[in-house]
Amino acid sequence: MKTVQVRKNAFWVLGVLAFVSVALSSCLKQTSNSTSAPKTYISLMHLAPWSPAVEVWFNDKQASSAIAAGSVSTYSALDPGVYAIGFKKAGSDSIVASISNSLYDSLEYATLLLYNIDSTHVGAAKIADDYSMLTNDKAFFRFFHLAPEIEDVDVYFDNNLISSGRSYADNVYSSYYNQFSPVTPAAVTVTVKKSGTDSTISSLSGVNLTQFNAFTIYLRGKKSGTGANAIGIDYLQSVD
Repeated sequence: MKTVQVRKNAFWVLGVLAFVSVALSSCLKQTSNSTSAPKTYISLMHLAPWSPAVEVWFNDKQASSAIAAGSVSTYSALDPGVYAIGFKKAGSDSIVASISNSLYDSLEYATLLLYNIDSTHVGAAKIADDYSMLTNDKAFFRFFHLAPEIEDVDVYFDNNLISSGRSYADNVYSSYYNQFSPVTPAAVTVTVKKSGTDSTISSLSGVNLTQFNAFTIYLRGKKSGTGANAIGIDYLQSVD
């Protein structure tokens, strides 16, 4: 079952991951029945607000045009294999971040995440997207804190505390935070507050958490940012 990722406040990156069939077809042997060949699926979250635009490279082959900070892509199909992924400053050979050799297995879903380590350094991580727990009676969610200037936060659905003491980029260092948790389906207002206080950092209403769907909700941006790099809440919904 292929899962497609969609985004509410869409800053679509046209062709960001359409690179897969173009950039890799020249270096991967194609079968005569390529339409039915097993695939792996990847998406990209460039949420490093102090980062320049980047180009994605797979095994030293350019795989995208410039991708601006704040951009989030849909899943795209990729031939299974072992890849080293590099993120270069657009228009140059300067490496911004990289992910070492890793297996991208058949029928696996993964998100490539770019985040700021500090104001001058960018980190990259491969996140496993596991949808095996989806059920018909529950919605599922996870939360990423990706606003580097913001200290620990608590997350609320309406007035209900659903995650507390979340630190910046903690999901990079603990795979626990990359797992999806069940919740009763409902349309909710997501509010992020400074941890242990009633001070609101950002709020987003009308998030419709529907059954048999998985939602990646995230806090992103920087204090001086605008548009996709302003402090705010957004989410990705994975649906059949």
